[in-house]
Amino acid sequence: MPKSLQAFLTPRTCILGFGNRLWRDDGVGSRIAEALQACPGMASIDGGFVPENHLEAVIRTRPDAILMIDAADFGGKPGEYRLLNTDDVALAGISTHAGSPRMLAQYLQARTGARVGLLAIQPGDNSEGEQLSTEVAATAGSLVAKIPALCRG
Repeated sequence: MPKSLQAFLTPRTCILGFGNRLWRDDGVGSRIAEALQACPGMASIDGGFVPENHLEAVIRTRPDAILMIDAADFGGKPGEYRLLNTDDVALAGISTHAGSPRMLAQYLQARTGARVGLLAIQPGDNSEGEQLSTEVAATAGSLVAKIPALCRG
């Protein structure tokens, strides 16, 4: 787990995962957010492939930090991830979502005053289908196991 992610997460972090589950690895953010909803005390919202429809729900959590999670092509190895701040979100590659991650980050930051970051996960396979690639599935499982403990401090 990168120290930057560990330093970013707080007990009042809201997770906003998004992606289209019909295009394999593109759905990783959505799947992680859904899995984290089962963790007691976690504010985690599955934004699906229209995350802008869930912004008010994020704002209602009154977060200190907002971690958006999405598949993004930054030229890494499949399953590799990077934490990008609001200014770096434009570098995260092409999004399949109507609202760009940068616009979402700027809006959420303006409305909440929270720190906003994007956990970009390098996809391996964005072809049609619902199953994550092996590398991205392993990363998703690791993040679901570690994020709750890091949020608790």
